[in-house]
This record gives sequence, structure tokens and C-alpha cells, in this order.
Amino acid sequence: MSGFAADWLALREPADHRARDPGLLDAAAALLAHVGRPTITDLACGTGSTLRAIAPRLAGPQAWRLVDHDDALLARAARAAEGAQAAGSLQFETLRADLATGLDAVLALDADLVATSAFLDLVSDDWLARWVEALRRHRRPVYAALSYDGRVACAPHDPLDAEVLAAFDAHQRGDKGLGGALGPAAADAAARRLRAAGYSVARARADWRLGADDAELQRRLVGGWRDAVAETGRVHGAALDAWHARRLAAIDAGASTLVVGHVDLFAVPPADASSRSHSTSSPSA
Repeated sequence: MSGFAADWLALREPADHRARDPGLLDAAAALLAHVGRPTITDLACGTGSTLRAIAPRLAGPQAWRLVDHDDALLARAARAAEGAQAAGSLQFETLRADLATGLDAVLALDADLVATSAFLDLVSDDWLARWVEALRRHRRPVYAALSYDGRVACAPHDPLDAEVLAAFDAHQRGDKGLGGALGPAAADAAARRLRAAGYSVARARADWRLGADDAELQRRLVGGWRDAVAETGRVHGAALDAWHARRLAAIDAGASTLVVGHVDLFAVPPADASSRSHSTSSPSA
């Protein structure tokens, strides 16, 4: 991942934090409250956004294992964790790992929770199957947030929205380094596989709701859509550029709102499931 990617992660983090379902964050924190010093493994940690979402909800000592394949992102995550460490009883380590080949070794490390955010929609169904099997074998509870699920609402409406977004979803199913990606199908596939493995699964919508105050994020988002769709060749270049210009004009006028659907999941293995119940107002998987 590039410096551009790190900047993108920083730009999207406020929207991510607003979108995360508080009930599932509370459920994860309640699970860890029963552990004296819980250890959380954060897969594909990026710059540490998941740590910043969960750590403040844990009252006592905690340890984090920040896992990513990108040294620059790990360095950013470490700097952020150092700030949290100075402010409280948090310890952390960083681990550079290729999750294509080293997944089981990472999940074999002691952890009271495995967490990940904005990641499952980038993986293949084969990778997801191996992930769930390793979680089951090592009996790891999991919190997986912010998986894109393909629901998008743009206002004002543009006649080309549906065609552009369909092409974008096709692009999302391309290989992102872990096989042909599940893209918008990731949350459903993860919930289905976890339940088949005996997990108790709760899910909730965690949608981005972007308005005038999120103008820069909207600009970057629609620019990313345009670039991805251009790679597919499914929308004529001139029409795509005109669509992009119309969307930017609406953003610049403060008239644009975007709702981008995401799903949060929290799942516990069978022995834990019998003693806890998790409710959510979201649709069932």
C-alpha cells in the first residue's frame, strides 16, 4: 500500500468511527471485560483505526498485536498506539505478515479477540474459508467491521449512477492480492461460514452517511469509483468523465449526499455462545 493509501485511511477514519455499530462494539468490549488483560489481534490493521475504536471501551490493561504487510502503515499504527500507551495501560506489538501465506501462524498466536476492519471485502472465498477454519480451530472470537456490501444511494440522482456503481462492484470482485475478492458479498459469506462453523453471529449495518461536511471524502470516493470503473471498460470514457464532473459539481455546491453500505460482524465460538446473547437492530444474515 502506498502513502496515498495511508492518506485515504486517515481521511475515511471519521466516517468509519461514526458508522461502526455501537452495540457490536459494546458486545466485543463486554467479552473482553471478563479477561484480566485481554489480547487483541488486529488483522490488516492499517494505521490502527480498529485500536482507536475499541481501546477506549476497555477499562483495564490491554495488549494489541497490530498485523499488516506494509511497513509504512505499521509504523503509523505504532505511532498512534504509542500515544494511547502513554495515556493508559495499553501495550502493543507490531507484526509484519503476509496474510496470503501466514494467516494460520498469526491466528495461532494467543488472542482473546481477532479484529479486522474494511478488509473482508478484499479477500477471496477460499481465503475466507481458511480464515474461518483457523478461527474455529484456535477458538477465537472475531469482530469484523466495515465490510462494503454494495448498497449505495447518491443524491442528487444521476442517470448514470446505476451503471457506474454496477461496474464498480464488478471491479471490487477482482484480485486484490488474496484471490478473486468477494467484494459486496463478503459480509454474507463470512456470516454464513461462521455460522456453519458453530459460531453465534451478530451483524449490524455500519453505513457511511456523507454530507456537506464530508466533501473531501466524497470527492476522493467518487474519484476512486471513476478510476476503478475506467479499468473495467464497462462505461464509455466520455460518459464516465461527464458523470464524474456532475457528481463533483454537486459536492462542490454542498448538495451531495452519499450513503455507502457496510456491515459489522461480531461472532463467538460455540463454548462462548451458550452464555451470551447479542442483539442488533440490523437485518439478519
